[in-house]
Amino acid sequence: MSMLKTLHRSRRGSWIYQSPRITLILTYAKAKGLDLGQVLKRHLDVVSRLGEHQRWILDRLGWLGYRSRRGGSPNISELDYYQRALGLNTGDVVKAVDAVLRAFNSRPNDVSALPPIPTLPEKLVIMRAIAGVESNFSLLETMKILLTRPKNIGDPDTFRRELRFRRTWLYSLHLIDAERPTCLGYAVAFSVETGEDAAEAYVMRAGELGLLKWIITLEAAALDVGTKNELDNLLSAYGVFMRDYLKVKVDLSEVYSAFQYMASDVGGITMATPALPIEEVLRRLRMSA
Repeated sequence: MSMLKTLHRSRRGSWIYQSPRITLILTYAKAKGLDLGQVLKRHLDVVSRLGEHQRWILDRLGWLGYRSRRGGSPNISELDYYQRALGLNTGDVVKAVDAVLRAFNSRPNDVSALPPIPTLPEKLVIMRAIAGVESNFSLLETMKILLTRPKNIGDPDTFRRELRFRRTWLYSLHLIDAERPTCLGYAVAFSVETGEDAAEAYVMRAGELGLLKWIITLEAAALDVGTKNELDNLLSAYGVFMRDYLKVKVDLSEVYSAFQYMASDVGGITMATPALPIEEVLRRLRMSA
């Protein structure tokens, strides 16, 4: 089995790029001409104040990209390298983030407030990037390695470093649970290997497995969606993005069944909350074949 391509060089301060969220908001901020240092600082401040109903996001990710064992400062100058190494299309990242911000009538400066979990439009952009031939991520190779659990491929330390970086990104996409591929991971990897577009394979297999509505439910909870109107706006934003980005048609109406609704004290406002506890949603997304 071949070595993984060099992706995570582990240079001083590059630990932040283990977080898909940080990588994406910095990519977006640079494209919009924002101050990268200020954007990152505001995001880290927001994350430090996450309530208990949202801290599960980083707990599940092991705080990778948000904490450094050595306590080193973030290295923003490494962004260009990681954009290229991951194969991220800056224009696609901007369109995906803009779609989500518009759902909440937010401005580009508000990108720092996005939660650590990538949204569906961003997940689709990531999928197309890491499955591309120009990416050093090596999606299919990585999934095969996680399936077979080989020992000592090349230099052990280099191998562990490369695989640890990829695990965080794949976990954010619900393609693996800790180390092993999930049902969604198996299905997407097979589809990509047979030539299907990675972004389209992701959303179609998630829908067929009954997981798409739970993926979006998790994101809605992370985004603090609390009313049906906010949910409507979010699904509308997702739908508009996917109509432009994908060739396949995606019906998001099933997502409404993943929520429970209750009239509020404010006239015309209907509250919307996940129908299942977050732990149960996570369990369903972690299920392996």
